[in-house]
Amino acid sequence: MGPGPGQPLSGIVLVGGRSTRLQVQAKPLVVVGNKLILARIVDALRPLCDELIAVVRHEQDDPTPDTALALRMHVVEDVEPEAGPLAAVCAGLQASATPLSFVVGGDHPFLSRELVSAMADAASRAGAAVVPRLAGRYQPLHAVYPTESWRKAFRDALDRGDRSPSAVLKAAVNAGTPTVVEWDQEAIESYDPGLMSLIDVDTPTQLARARNLVDWRVNVRPGLRPPGGA
Repeated sequence: MGPGPGQPLSGIVLVGGRSTRLQVQAKPLVVVGNKLILARIVDALRPLCDELIAVVRHEQDDPTPDTALALRMHVVEDVEPEAGPLAAVCAGLQASATPLSFVVGGDHPFLSRELVSAMADAASRAGAAVVPRLAGRYQPLHAVYPTESWRKAFRDALDRGDRSPSAVLKAAVNAGTPTVVEWDQEAIESYDPGLMSLIDVDTPTQLARARNLVDWRVNVRPGLRPPGGA
């Protein structure tokens, strides 16, 4: 059973991106800390989620779909390849069989189980989407959505020609429906100090940083302070 008062949770992982800036075949299959990023995501979400869904692009020919199947994920295809991440979110929510869905990009190697659980609990209690907002920017690909209402909201936006999940969130906030609860940096850091869960790997520099973070965590001796600590 997922977190929250009687509210099962699906984990929806978007793995159909083309990884052009990172210059690799597939970001979810990049290794960080001797483990595929996708495997790291699955390990973090499996204890929280009643089902895990991987959204792949139409006719995706890299090993990601087979890897997701091997990790016991339900694989669904985004059949609107020119519609950007909004179409992938729609495909994932359409496949979700639970009242709540956590949507995340397939390039987050350090998901915080505690943070995701707390967000799901808050979404369950409020009957609202719980979305991080940092430096004025929404993080729609690290958010918990009530599945039914946001399945319709995102689908309607896609049918209108929208392509940006962030724009749909902003419109919902302005309209007051569907309800959005914003979590600022302080709220996030109360469960995830350092905002590790929100780190994504989109460029070679970000990948190097992620690998350095893993190396530092593995090699530092207990009792040592982080660099620059008082």
